[in-house]
Amino acid sequence: MRDKKSYLLSLLIILSAFVCSVVGDYWNAQYYHDQNAYTLSAPALAKAMQGVHDKLYITDIFSLNAAFAVSNLSTNSASDLNDTDLSADAKLLSERKHTSGTSSFVSGSANAQSQPAEDESYHFTTATDDYFADACFIGDSRTVGISTYSGIEGATFLCKTSLSIYDYDKPKITYENTRISIHDVLEQKQFAKIYLMVGINECGIGTPQSFFEQYRDVVNDIRNLQPDALIFLQGNLLVTQKKSNESKSITNENISARNKLISTLANQKDIFYIDINESSLCEEGALVPEYTWDQVHIKAQYYPVWKEFLLEHAIVL
Repeated sequence: MRDKKSYLLSLLIILSAFVCSVVGDYWNAQYYHDQNAYTLSAPALAKAMQGVHDKLYITDIFSLNAAFAVSNLSTNSASDLNDTDLSADAKLLSERKHTSGTSSFVSGSANAQSQPAEDESYHFTTATDDYFADACFIGDSRTVGISTYSGIEGATFLCKTSLSIYDYDKPKITYENTRISIHDVLEQKQFAKIYLMVGINECGIGTPQSFFEQYRDVVNDIRNLQPDALIFLQGNLLVTQKKSNESKSITNENISARNKLISTLANQKDIFYIDINESSLCEEGALVPEYTWDQVHIKAQYYPVWKEFLLEHAIVL
């Protein structure tokens, strides 16, 4: 009997390790973009433990409950979206009001209190390093890289690896030694500038349209919580052509489709769109291979290029 119990226990341990390794391999590809190669000291099982720590299982459950297809786009591929489709979406947004609280948001327009005069719009100019002192950066692992390697000082960074637009109101980040949601931080503290960049982790979830609807709702909420802030919507950095060709969901076509929809929210008054893909980090519609260590994230020494691009796309009132 004892031998039988020991056998069953060993079998359960092996089976559990196998299941966790499969889950870890999936999370590594889906959310961590294959950042780390597996070794004896860091097997797929370790990535599963990191995913549990980051509560990726909640993201998966949310995706399923929202009827999203986690493995790939469920309805339309990015290549199915042409300019006519995107123009139709923008036109629909301009006719539709999305209300939240006591203010309204129409295709990127701000609420009446903070919106400049109707004929007043602003254009990008160049600023100095102290421009970011009153700024808040929200984003995923690319924004983590900006916070660590770009040389930006004084700004607040609300970012985390694998962060998605669906995590906005979940306690996913640590701020002032407290586990808290981005929404709650923005509710507590006011900023002069908000930089938002998320979207690559969502490339395998739903469609560009379903992502955009959630993204629009988040921007609307940020507008309400931060009535005096300038909001900068950063387009997602493209990946290398090699990565785009090999991936089923994280493709440059898919990223570009989402970026194009994001850009429709800009009004050049208090919401602005910045496309980092116009910088020297990209050539011919793809991330330059020499600038990246994993086909997705840029090397540390190139984040100052990102910083300079942002400083060249500043709004000075």
